[in-house]
Amino acid sequence: MRMTNRDLVQPFTGEDGSIIRELARLTQHTLAEIRHPPGTASREHYHTEAEEVYFVLIGHGEVRVDGEAQAIGPGDVIEIIPGRRHKLWQRGEGDLVLLVTCVPAYDVREVVFTE
Repeated sequence: MRMTNRDLVQPFTGEDGSIIRELARLTQHTLAEIRHPPGTASREHYHTEAEEVYFVLIGHGEVRVDGEAQAIGPGDVIEIIPGRRHKLWQRGEGDLVLLVTCVPAYDVREVVFTE
C-alpha cells in the first residue's frame, strides 16, 4: 500500500496555465487534480488509448467533446473515450478544479494535440 496526502504532492504548471498535482500513478491508472485559474483553457486533444473521467470539484467551466459544448460545474462527471477530441475552459469567477482519472496511466506519447 502507498498513501500520500494531497498537500504533500508538489504541483507543476502545465503549458496551458493549469496547475497539476499527480496524486496517484499506478501501472495502468493515474489520478490528478487539475486546477484551471481564471482565463485558462486546455489545448484541444484526444487520446489514442486512454479513457478519462473528469469530476468537477469547484468552479465553473465549459467542456467541448467532438464539437458538442456544455457548461460544467461542481458535481458534474464527464466521461471521455479514446479518439474523442476534447477541450476545457474555466468560466466565471474563481478556479475550476477537477479530479481527472486516466486509464491506462497518462502517457503524453498517446496524446494527439489538435491545436
